[in-house]
Amino acid sequence: MSVTFADLTQRQQLVLLRPVALHACTQFDIVPHTLRMVNHGFNTTYAVTTSSGARYALRLGTNSLRDAAGLAAELQWIDALAADGHVNVAPPHKTAAGDWAIELPVAALHRAIPATLSHWLPGRIVGEKPRVAQLTALGHTMAQLHRHSAHWSPQGNAAFPLVNTLWMNSPESISTSTHPSVTPRLQDMVAHAIAQITTVYAHLDQQFAVQPIHADLHGYNLMWHAEQLSVFDFDDAGLGWPIQDLAISSYYVRDIPGAEQHIRAGYAQVSPVPPVSDAVFETLLMARGVLLFNDLLVIESAGERAFIPEYCRRMELRLQHFLTSGTFALLQ
Repeated sequence: MSVTFADLTQRQQLVLLRPVALHACTQFDIVPHTLRMVNHGFNTTYAVTTSSGARYALRLGTNSLRDAAGLAAELQWIDALAADGHVNVAPPHKTAAGDWAIELPVAALHRAIPATLSHWLPGRIVGEKPRVAQLTALGHTMAQLHRHSAHWSPQGNAAFPLVNTLWMNSPESISTSTHPSVTPRLQDMVAHAIAQITTVYAHLDQQFAVQPIHADLHGYNLMWHAEQLSVFDFDDAGLGWPIQDLAISSYYVRDIPGAEQHIRAGYAQVSPVPPVSDAVFETLLMARGVLLFNDLLVIESAGERAFIPEYCRRMELRLQHFLTSGTFALLQ
């Protein structure tokens, strides 16, 4: 029986990926003095420091669903935001050939994966317990992103995918999962939630036009430095509705009293908050949980896969609460 990448331990996976990361550095025309893994989840990110002290973030798209057109659009948007200056982002760094991204074959994955390099953002990751100032800054920054993208579009062969659906870029995997923790009862609860979510998305499609959104604005994709917020990891960015960004950020802070109000207050400093009913917004929060569950079932990173049984337990609690009350709670 052959061993797949998903069967390996995290340490074994990283041993296989390190030479890929080192090779990527040569393509971006930098010589690393140190190469340190900082995250191995959906993507694998390394902190790269050269002998001169220059610092970069190297990202391998270990589980990325990006196609070439989507990746080009992502990097063009980051570059445009950096030039605009209203949102702090990490400018991408080009290869020696003038490209923003490369593809590298990984034998253990039986496919090629994308690699990008960006300048290092100073500061600390905001994480799961943001302060009031950080929440307000998140809302303000989100609105600036939306203001910029409303009048911007990628050029050439670059094109964002549509993400104004429940599954965004992912194939649906819950109904066919054979993982022992994905019980028939859990699958049935998901199906009932999907029926409600689908109706809400159809309504929103009539109410709002799509534009580029980040689609993953949570505390671990935000950096805080000198009382300023920076945004990174645009891997999920696509054409969606601004209200989706607001719901996605709210999902992660639903258990922090007052957090959502601070995000909305920051947003309102720049633009009016998109008008939707409470019922619609609660459904968007539940949709986020279903999407994360779906993506978790197919991810190949060892640490993430180990969390599947616990996430299934939490999903049952959250789905039961939503289906009976119409509201979302981040139940543990």
